[in-house]
Amino acid sequence: MESQDLSLDMTSDNTAPGRPDNDASLEEALATHEAQVDALIRAGSKYLSALKSWKKAVAKGDIAARQKAADQAMEAAQALPGGTSETAAAWQFDVYAYLSSSAWQHELRTLASGEKFGLRILLEGNMAISSPVLLQALPSRGILQIGKKLFRSIRPKVVAAELKRLRDKANTGGQQQFLEFLYGGVEYLSKDSGAFFAKFRGLYDLFCLSPGYKKDNPKSAFGQEIYALHRSGISATKAGKRYDFEYPSSSAKESDIFEVVSEDGRPLRYYGITFR
Repeated sequence: MESQDLSLDMTSDNTAPGRPDNDASLEEALATHEAQVDALIRAGSKYLSALKSWKKAVAKGDIAARQKAADQAMEAAQALPGGTSETAAAWQFDVYAYLSSSAWQHELRTLASGEKFGLRILLEGNMAISSPVLLQALPSRGILQIGKKLFRSIRPKVVAAELKRLRDKANTGGQQQFLEFLYGGVEYLSKDSGAFFAKFRGLYDLFCLSPGYKKDNPKSAFGQEIYALHRSGISATKAGKRYDFEYPSSSAKESDIFEVVSEDGRPLRYYGITFR
């Protein structure tokens, strides 16, 4: 196999459809609505404080204080019903349209790439990739799916924080298990030839024979699993079988290549794996 070529054109980062004409930002809409609810909380706090003072005055028999607290409570109460209704009606953001378009991908990528999170988000079709995690929107449910987990908090800064947590989490257990699966697959595919090598495409097709595997693990997700193993630092199976990644030669079929983009922007092309 040839050594890996890292000079590929970085066009995969721009393959997602453009942002729609409606340039609404979910982060801005939520920030505005949060400020509106904060105003209700302040009004509610004044009402609650007046009620407590009212109760205290009654308990002590302080008639003057009772009257003052009662007046304050009535004044604060008058601000609540209308304000609450208006605030509830003020939320007009079309979450379904937002998640059905590419707007959520672009907004998340813009926010996550900032200094606070420092994440590289790649766009692929209707998915966003924060290596080694894949995200996709479920518009009809108004939520996101991160990996295999349903994630109900769709606010971009919350999603970015979760992606950073997943990236920073020091957990190689999943990659070790993936390596064991790869070894088992290579052993199965190599039983007649005796050569402990297999193309990743052959391994992926083998795993897809398991019901539901392909639905939960598209080719891009499998590529991210390979990348996660690559960067995990795991060098061998539990039985001590070491491995090497094989990279595609110029004659390799594109359909046999699993291409991902690393966190530092380098394109990585994986072809197969050899155990020894």
